[in-house]
Amino acid sequence: MLNFFRRRDTTARWVLGGFLVIICIAMVMFLIPQGMQGDSSLPLLDQTVATVNGTKITGQDLNSQVQRFGQGQQIPQQLLPMLGEQALRNLITTQALVDQARQLGLTPTNTEIAQAARQQLPELYPGGKYVGDAQAAQMLASSQVTLPQLQEQLRQGLMVSKVEDLIEDPVRVSQAEVRHQFEVQNEKATFDYVVLDPEQLQNSVKADAPALAAFYKANQSNYDAPEKRQIEVVLANQAAIAAGIQISPAAVHQFYEQNRDTYSHPEQVKVSHILIKFPDTTPAAAEIATTRKRAETVLKQVQAKPKDFAALAKKYSQDDASAPNGGELGFIQRNQTVPNFEKVAFSLPVGQISGLVQTEYGFHIIKVEAHNQAYVQPEASVHDQIVATLQKDQAVNQAQNLINRAAAMSQTTPLAAVAQQLHLEYFRTQPISQTDPVIGIGVNPNFAGAVFATQAGAATAPIQVAQGFALAKIDKVIPPGPQPLSAVEAQVTSDYRKQQAQKLAVSEAAALEAAAKTQGLKAAAAKLHLKLETGKALTRSGSLPDVGAISSFAATLFGSKPGAVAPVAAVSGKQVVYALSTLQEPTDADFAQQKNAMEQQLLTQKRNHVLNAYADALITRLTKAGKITVNEATVERVLGIGGGPSSPGTPAPAAPRGLGLG
Repeated sequence: MLNFFRRRDTTARWVLGGFLVIICIAMVMFLIPQGMQGDSSLPLLDQTVATVNGTKITGQDLNSQVQRFGQGQQIPQQLLPMLGEQALRNLITTQALVDQARQLGLTPTNTEIAQAARQQLPELYPGGKYVGDAQAAQMLASSQVTLPQLQEQLRQGLMVSKVEDLIEDPVRVSQAEVRHQFEVQNEKATFDYVVLDPEQLQNSVKADAPALAAFYKANQSNYDAPEKRQIEVVLANQAAIAAGIQISPAAVHQFYEQNRDTYSHPEQVKVSHILIKFPDTTPAAAEIATTRKRAETVLKQVQAKPKDFAALAKKYSQDDASAPNGGELGFIQRNQTVPNFEKVAFSLPVGQISGLVQTEYGFHIIKVEAHNQAYVQPEASVHDQIVATLQKDQAVNQAQNLINRAAAMSQTTPLAAVAQQLHLEYFRTQPISQTDPVIGIGVNPNFAGAVFATQAGAATAPIQVAQGFALAKIDKVIPPGPQPLSAVEAQVTSDYRKQQAQKLAVSEAAALEAAAKTQGLKAAAAKLHLKLETGKALTRSGSLPDVGAISSFAATLFGSKPGAVAPVAAVSGKQVVYALSTLQEPTDADFAQQKNAMEQQLLTQKRNHVLNAYADALITRLTKAGKITVNEATVERVLGIGGGPSSPGTPAPAAPRGLGLG
């Protein structure tokens, strides 16, 4: 919600494959050139997953980037290959661009690095004054970044930005391109259409015994019974273990003191605003004056009817993110917004409305809805929360230890006896397929995958599940095989009806299209007793309530002549027969209003295309020259690594020598 007027980050603009590679403290662990000797004896996260011009990318770099893509959430196992590939490509591309900048002599000065630090980390400069290396190192410790690493991150971020500027600055868009894009996005069409939905035709499909038998015979392999396994399971249930762990008052107090920042709540204000934007990012004096006059006109209306602030924000504000919500931005903290906005927002009394506040984005009218002072939650109020956290952390370790003991004992002792001796939960299942839920565990793809990859009579390795840690012993394997029609008749009948209904929809749509070309769509639909719909005016990105997005046939629709019946369109399994009624051209007034935004949108798209093409060509060239290597085996092993339990109170690293950030 605050994205529109947060501080601009000029070193974070590289978009690749839908992900934003942010070259700043919170995102990328930058890479320092190292030797190229073998490192297979090192811990996995210290091993090399790739090299770029002799610079190593380690397992830790890759693992950190993947976890950041997941935004701190558990990443599903099936997504790891895709996220891992994208994360590694981003790391490789970043390093390649840094090397390119170095070759081109695009090295930032110490002054530029210091300025970037001030822009990206204002908390290190309260009141505009640097806190000093010792305090900065302590503040950075929670992000596991040292001051030298920060300096290198900033340096490399600026180097990438300089390469980007060099590539994209010559890119321009013509007025003809802007006008064409405007017309494509704003032109509207009205049209008549008929939808033939196979789902609604299924009841008309006759499914007699001979037809079902023939369908079953032609598709028999689809109805084979899957492989099933009968297993024994032991579970170290973390919740049950945690409930039995006693946490002393001293441990609670120690955790509270070590994590006091967690329970500290900064000063906040809840604000709404109306923004009247400058026409571009570097407005001339005349443009500033014109924008001020427009803002003053809105301000007079706000002052005349302050209770209508939300309605006026919806009508006039040019902050696209907040305007639909009446200008509401929610709660903000200090250092989250640009200085002028922050100064006024935190000084206004609750319920008051500001005058015009100028920032780099334009003129704001700010209303303060609430003001919460900074406070620290007392230990008593978070006591139960801390106890639960400590119990959970200890339970994780105990559960891991118990399941590891169970795994060792299961080699010589029946699993039921192991569970009894170690006080673990024990289950014995009926034969189950790989997609069936498991007693005590539920549906867990990782656990099921391990069960079905283990031989009969053997036990799986310990596996983390939602309830804790578990392992399974495979008692019996039932191989896949054919099933008689009688056992799967319901599924066969359903599949047969779906297939025939789809064929029926296609044939009826073709018949309607043929008839409509001679009789017109309205007459043909009536003759065939089909419901004719008339859509409201839609742009190419519009949607029909009973069909969905029209994008798949928009080009044909907008290229048709009024009254002409277009070829049948298949949309989400439905068949759509349609004929254009009218085209509505956007007005010159609309173009004048959208021109600047449209031009900036096109320019951004064109520059991103050029930047991505440059990056692709650079990576291809370096790969062909042997300058980029990837260790696939190490990558695969790294992507199987997850985070461990929390460890509060990580000590701050010793303060290094001065780095010139002040």
